[in-house]
Amino acid sequence: MILHDFIYEWDGKSTSGEKPISWWPGSYHVRIVKLKIEDTGITYLIPFAVILKNASIPATMNISLRNYIHNFAQKISKEYDLNIDKTLWIELDGKIRVAVLNPDRQLASGTLYSISWRPIRPNELKMIKPYIADM
Repeated sequence: MILHDFIYEWDGKSTSGEKPISWWPGSYHVRIVKLKIEDTGITYLIPFAVILKNASIPATMNISLRNYIHNFAQKISKEYDLNIDKTLWIELDGKIRVAVLNPDRQLASGTLYSISWRPIRPNELKMIKPYIADM
């Protein structure tokens, strides 16, 4: 079930004192999906997926989240009440890749993550296929 479907833009500036997603402007089409299907009795270890696709409106806003996914995931998790560790972070960019966010250190100001990307697994692709057809 699609919970939210929107274009998320940032300007690369910070006026609130918070670190921006990246210091360069960007824009992504974001779709937040609840993977659990009602009435099946199945409990998912990862019940949500956030599907991302670069919106690339003007050429100047064509920054990739590949290196900034941890900042983006923290911001989206906070705004939409998602558990960052129990969410599948998927980027559609030619290939479909999944971000693996491993918490490295807990600091007073937040958590530092190590980031790696992997190809999507067949069972994950099967679950999200209906949601990516029109992206």
